[in-house]
Amino acid sequence: MFRPLLLCPLLLALTPACRESATPPAAPPAPAATPAPAAPAPVATGWGTLEGRLRLTGTPPPPALAPTSGTVVSVCGEQAEDRSLVVGGEGALAHVVVSLKEGARLPAARSPAAEPVLDQKKCVYDPPVVAAKAGASLAIRNSDPLVHNVRAAHGTNRSFFNVAMPLEGMTVRRQLPAQAGAVPIRCDVHPWMRALVRTFDHSYFATTGADGRFRLEVPEGTHTVVLWHERLPEVARTVNVRAGETVQVEQDWAVAELK
Repeated sequence: MFRPLLLCPLLLALTPACRESATPPAAPPAPAATPAPAAPAPVATGWGTLEGRLRLTGTPPPPALAPTSGTVVSVCGEQAEDRSLVVGGEGALAHVVVSLKEGARLPAARSPAAEPVLDQKKCVYDPPVVAAKAGASLAIRNSDPLVHNVRAAHGTNRSFFNVAMPLEGMTVRRQLPAQAGAVPIRCDVHPWMRALVRTFDHSYFATTGADGRFRLEVPEGTHTVVLWHERLPEVARTVNVRAGETVQVEQDWAVAELK
């Protein structure tokens, strides 16, 4: 006898459409996580100016003199003057490096730093102190009709670069270390020649001129101004600068503080 009720079990066994899946369908893959957007660079809402005059009070000691060699006397004289301390009229202190302690956290400076230049004149480096941005190109000139060499050290590397300069009027360029710090400069041919390059991871720096004055454009806000001289104690000042305002920074060191 024909039994229609047995047909469905048979069809269920043979036809996938009649089977019930024992495993639920897999969940769709989760969408890939979207990376968080990078924090925007800070933007200055206004700009002000720091300026001032830095001085040494009292009678400065005479500069140390080093004897030169016979082959350079006609160009450089019999003695070369140490320029680690250069004091002008009324105690004006040259070659003081002025910088902002928090400069790396500030918006980009309005004006890029000028190319740093180190010249060789009459067997001394001019200027004796250079401020520059880390990783910048340093222009090195030879204004003497003599052979010089310029050897730079950095950290444990005693010769970060070493370049011979045999021709009067020649200029070469060498890249400064990418890490901020101090880069001493020497001449192996004339061992009394020395200079120092101070580098920063920002462009908020300046050096005082022969009149002891400096000028630095900065974003509005509260800043720590660092005053550095190779032979004097470092000084830090906190200043508040408003947009469009010029803030005076004055500092006197006594001769007794000289190292």
